[in-house]
Amino acid sequence: MQAARSILGCDVNGDYDHTKPSQSTRGGCLSMISAGPYASARDDLLQFLKSSGFKPHPLEVFCPSSRHCWVDVAAAKGSDLWAFEYKSRSDSIRKGLEQCQSYASAFNCVVLVADRHRITSSPYFSKFKQEGFGVWGHKQGGFYSIVAPERRYVASTARRVIERQFGSLLKPTRVDRNILDWCGQVNRPLSNCAKF
Repeated sequence: MQAARSILGCDVNGDYDHTKPSQSTRGGCLSMISAGPYASARDDLLQFLKSSGFKPHPLEVFCPSSRHCWVDVAAAKGSDLWAFEYKSRSDSIRKGLEQCQSYASAFNCVVLVADRHRITSSPYFSKFKQEGFGVWGHKQGGFYSIVAPERRYVASTARRVIERQFGSLLKPTRVDRNILDWCGQVNRPLSNCAKF
């Protein structure tokens, strides 16, 4: 198990979170499929980000950090990569701060999304502000900014790990090509393309 943890990029000293479904399935995000408050809030956040001009990744994203390696929601907007960590009312805000600190090495903007009425009264709230992390609130399907994140520069090697997971989502949209261009057979009859 120790080798599997280090391959995934998580802390080999036992800080591997077996309760997060995507970690136990090596990247397959079962939390999206399962019913419950997390899946519903995650879907709400994905929809909100899409409507706000972000390009969110449909699954949880691997972050090459040493401690917390799975980002709840990752999105691109312009040239910036954003990490969103969702915390329900029963989740630890302290752990959310630790997760945001881990994500800061690979994402330009890091935001804690809290489903709490009094996130600002948390003893850790000022630390989010000091470290430049954003804080958003979540109520009944709506999201609102409490603290805007500060843009940070990230290591190019960490950024490439994230960009590879986004694949074609980050590439500029191309004009649809016709079947002849797709086959690479522009000057040949269509019957030659049928071999594919």
